Amino acid sequence: MQPTIAIEEPPSAASIVVVAAHPDDIESWCAGTLAQSIDAGAAARLLLVTSGDKGTSDPAADPADVAQRREEEAGEAARLLGIKEVRFLRHLDGEVEDTRTLRGEVVFWLRTWRPEVVFTHDPESPFPPYLAHRDHRVTGRACLDAIYPSARDPLSFPEQLATGLSPHAVEAVWLFASAIAGTYIDIREGFDRKIAARLAHVSQTPDPVALEQSWKARAARIGEPAGLALAESFTVLRT
Repeated sequence: MQPTIAIEEPPSAASIVVVAAHPDDIESWCAGTLAQSIDAGAAARLLLVTSGDKGTSDPAADPADVAQRREEEAGEAARLLGIKEVRFLRHLDGEVEDTRTLRGEVVFWLRTWRPEVVFTHDPESPFPPYLAHRDHRVTGRACLDAIYPSARDPLSFPEQLATGLSPHAVEAVWLFASAIAGTYIDIREGFDRKIAARLAHVSQTPDPVALEQSWKARAARIGEPAGLALAESFTVLRT
């Protein structure tokens, strides 16, 4: 069964948080939409669960050096997009587990930043089906569980409330990398920033020209069902 197609505007929330597994995940799936929300006045912040310490083809590389470089690249990409703040949880790349510790960390930042809208990975119907990176699936699941009900409920992680934080209810979740996405965003105005942010991840970009060409073709394929020249797509949950 195909999802109903809806063409919408980027979220107009005053505060947006993105929770992603790896430093270059948001560029792949939601940076065009995010850039346009930021241009419309949203304050966006990014929480990265890992620092991508295994993101290299060099078997002799030091994972700590890889992570440091990728954090620097993520910071530059965020600057280009207009993201206000980036935080790293520094879980091991490829080894993210759905634990109370991870959920508590996400709850802490949700209660600190207090977003109206959260972007994260679709953990239940991920794209690509069956072969989606496990860090993506685990991060999405932990984030959704942190949003509902943990961040909202005062008896969840009460030790945080003792430090002055208070419960927080997120209004909507935009799931990216979703195999059942039905909400489409026209990203023509944000596409150049999406590409610029992705190219800031220099260590992950052997051929910048080929990347830009292939990503433009992919954005066109995503937009085709909705009749959009360049698009990103999401499954949207109203919480």
